[in-house]
Amino acid sequence: MLKSLSEVFKSDEFLPTSAVFPDIDKDRLAKDLDLKSEGASRGSANQPETSSKTLDHMELKAVARVEDLRRRGLENYETNRRVYAERLNKAVSARMLVEMEASDSKAKFAEEVTKWKSLMVTPRERVQETFKWRNKFRQINKLERPAKKASSWVALIGLSLVLIILESGGNAYLFAQKNTLGLLGGLLAALLVSLANVSLSTLFGMGSRYANCRGFANILKKVVGLVFFLSWVVFALTYNAGVAHFRDAVERIGDWRQAGTSAIQTMVDNPISLNTMESYVLFLLGLFISILAFLKGYSHSDPYPGYAKVAQDVIDARDDYVDNLEDSIEVLAEHRDDAVNGLRAANDEVHRNINDSIDALYGQKALQSNLNPFLEQCNIAANYLLSIYRDANKAARLEEPPEYFNRPYTFENFETPKEDIARRQEAEVQAKEVSELVTQSIHKIFEVFHDAVKAHYEIDELEGTYIDRGKSPTSRSSGEKGEPPLKVVPDDDHGTA
Repeated sequence: MLKSLSEVFKSDEFLPTSAVFPDIDKDRLAKDLDLKSEGASRGSANQPETSSKTLDHMELKAVARVEDLRRRGLENYETNRRVYAERLNKAVSARMLVEMEASDSKAKFAEEVTKWKSLMVTPRERVQETFKWRNKFRQINKLERPAKKASSWVALIGLSLVLIILESGGNAYLFAQKNTLGLLGGLLAALLVSLANVSLSTLFGMGSRYANCRGFANILKKVVGLVFFLSWVVFALTYNAGVAHFRDAVERIGDWRQAGTSAIQTMVDNPISLNTMESYVLFLLGLFISILAFLKGYSHSDPYPGYAKVAQDVIDARDDYVDNLEDSIEVLAEHRDDAVNGLRAANDEVHRNINDSIDALYGQKALQSNLNPFLEQCNIAANYLLSIYRDANKAARLEEPPEYFNRPYTFENFETPKEDIARRQEAEVQAKEVSELVTQSIHKIFEVFHDAVKAHYEIDELEGTYIDRGKSPTSRSSGEKGEPPLKVVPDDDHGTA
């Protein structure tokens, strides 16, 4: 817009005020014309004659040099004055341009608001759909409590590694005996045993959650969960007992391969009988770690399978809605500020050009105020040059100088053009209308922005759990007492859960 306004007020003939009126270097002019020498030379010849009534050729030359500068300054003055006058004439065009740009800015901003509303449809539907599905999930599975947030896989794996390290560290010594690699061999054996114990117990714990499923439709899932739980019980007892019998066999036989075969046989014959206290400790430690791993797998998410995922979907949809809303409002605010700044800059540009033109044409700025001093300077410069010439002439001549030597020289008066009051008033009216137009447009843009922001749905409105706070305490009559009631307005499609 500023570029268009600049084109409206632009003029290639315009000169900066400092360049309108040229400087008059009197000494340089006197030197260029060699007035002293010429005055002395002509004075010695008693020229001009005493009876002369008009300026001689040297005087006319000096006056002509000043008059040339004076004419150039007045031409520049007229040029700039015409430019300023044309700017006043273009005030109407400038107002129309600003009006068009204001309408365009409002239309573009309204278009951005429409885009914003369209972009918010998907996040809004996502919030509604996930919330409806969470309520339906609760109704189907008869759940009234909030879901337990699922732990991250990083946390689950990290704790499993801690359990593996703890069990491996405890079993390393017990497996080190009769091992050809000593403590290192015992640590490797304990690590493998613990890895299987912890990982499988964790998986059994995760699968056992399906035993919590409710309803006839989930009977198969419930059976699967019970199978996982019973499998873990059998695994925990059998696996850790087998490891303890294996340690007994290693201590008794010494050979690890034969000890494996022997451990299976002794476990089948007498599973609860161990030969050493270390083996019992190994069994109890393995069983304890297996229980911890099972509980961790069971509790890493909500005990009811799928509930944590459904609840997390609602949270993610809400967060996504808020993020999209914040981004959209931020983008709208940027477009609003761009439109407002453009309108304000246009208003400033119009006022600057019109006010500068009025001030320049009516004597409040440099163009008009410098005119009279310049004209006076021209008279002074001309008389200065003439006085140099005449003084040298009078000093050299024998006869009396002409009478006009004693009279100052003045250029003819310059008539300043009369003020065009009607044009000035019209320009001022147009500038005022531009200001009013810009103010109204900015107000409208802010109004549209605020309406757009207020038009977005709160999350509780989307979910049908909007809380009507009723009247504020200050707005109630003096006969009412107590706090205003909270009214929950559920959506027909949503359960209260």
